[in-house]
Amino acid sequence: MKTSAVLLCAAVFLVAGCRVGGNDSAAVTRTAAGPGCADGEIRWAGVSEERRLVAVSRPVEAGEKDGKVRFSPVRVRELEPKVEMSGEGPSAGRLFASLGKRLGWEADTLARPGRSSAAVERDDVADYDGAGTFVSAWAVRAVDASFVADCSGKPVLGSVSSWHGGMGASLRCGVDPAGEGGKVPWIAEAYELGCGS
Repeated sequence: MKTSAVLLCAAVFLVAGCRVGGNDSAAVTRTAAGPGCADGEIRWAGVSEERRLVAVSRPVEAGEKDGKVRFSPVRVRELEPKVEMSGEGPSAGRLFASLGKRLGWEADTLARPGRSSAAVERDDVADYDGAGTFVSAWAVRAVDASFVADCSGKPVLGSVSSWHGGMGASLRCGVDPAGEGGKVPWIAEAYELGCGS
């Protein structure tokens, strides 16, 4: 792999250093299905998706002939899937299925409250053909949305936060990632944290 300032590789995996869930008992507020909420309409608003940085490695020096270089993640942000509602409303399963449909995704790709909180702690290994100081960064696609659900004619207001998939970037310190197609916010944040401004 040739050395470059920004190398991106999309993958669907649990990103290293990103903990899902945490205190599961606090992650969900009133997700029990209320009377008449089993098939009432769910309308979504304020749906946003963005890549968010969750981990970045410390800088690693690579020599001309070092070959494979190992990077270890350092967590910089926690993303906790959660559902909050103004009262008893649709089940979490209905909400995530509905939101997945709204986003055009399969429902089970969204991280949910109550799933295992164990993160996949994995190092990243890259192969370089050149010397320099490098950092690796990991991001996920975060999702935030608000909704109103019809429960027997009574509206229940709420919000959902989750995340999906993963993406990694390899950055070379001293080479501004903005000049190499890395103008996206999470890459700029990773460069500043890993390499300094």
